[in-house]
Amino acid sequence: MNIKRLLFRTVGVTLSGILFILLLMRLLTGGRVLEVPDVRGKEVTLALETLSKAGLNLKLLERRFDDQIPKDHIIAQDPRPGIGVKKGKEIRVVISRGSQKVFVPMVLGKSLRSAGIILRQSGLSLGKVARTYSDLIEEDTIMAQSLEPEIEVDRGSEMNLLVSLGPYPDYFSMPDLIGRSLEEAMRTIESLSLQTGSITYEVNPELGEGVVLNQTPSSGFPVKEKSLVNLVICVKSETQPTGLVRYYMLHYVVPSGLFPKRIRIVLSDAQGEREVYNALLSPGKEIDEVIAIMGRARAKIYVDGELEREMILR
Repeated sequence: MNIKRLLFRTVGVTLSGILFILLLMRLLTGGRVLEVPDVRGKEVTLALETLSKAGLNLKLLERRFDDQIPKDHIIAQDPRPGIGVKKGKEIRVVISRGSQKVFVPMVLGKSLRSAGIILRQSGLSLGKVARTYSDLIEEDTIMAQSLEPEIEVDRGSEMNLLVSLGPYPDYFSMPDLIGRSLEEAMRTIESLSLQTGSITYEVNPELGEGVVLNQTPSSGFPVKEKSLVNLVICVKSETQPTGLVRYYMLHYVVPSGLFPKRIRIVLSDAQGEREVYNALLSPGKEIDEVIAIMGRARAKIYVDGELEREMILR
């Protein structure tokens, strides 16, 4: 019985305490609890007007740069929207200073890699990169930039660049290789600074083994240095001997980026697996490598130690 009385007495004291606290809060707030409006994203004068109408005051906490919120707009507030406060309460706000401005650097005459580093250090981003020939500006040199040097722009803005490919190439007529042996045709291609492309085989029992049956580009077609020349070679049987060596022009472009990449090419054919190429190259550099293969062949291309591509060489 005593326990029940003690329990009732405890509950009564607790309820009395709660009622006293509620009454005290009501007296302190003048009997009115105001709901904090949401002023985030509003222009500062509009936010001030909104808070004043609600019976509250605005207090500046800080100004900071923000790429998303326009200048002189509210980024954040405290207390948060929906909270109950007394009349006259100060609502602390953070006001945007807008996007941070940076000066555009001059990158004309720099290499593409150097320009990329300068842009990153200046707070800008590398945009689109176009390339064109120039007899006056050497290869891989910046010819033009899309943003004028020394002006102020938003931090993170993109700059597009025009890069030189070097002098315009000289064109000449493709020689006639049909009827020549594969070895002679390849010597001619090399002497003209052309490059051997794909080599395929076609059965023709009436012609000599290993002579050129067809070529692309054809004889007389305009070509330039490093152009690929594809050959069709005569064989006498339907089944190409596994031991017959053929040549394949492997073309590859180094992936984009700011820093050189280690390119490694591993070949697997009837002679086993072996490394046929290993070099540190700049992004965008083109590789045209003539590979001697035997039988079924497969090439694996590694970029900085990771497999980037695998291809069957036909």
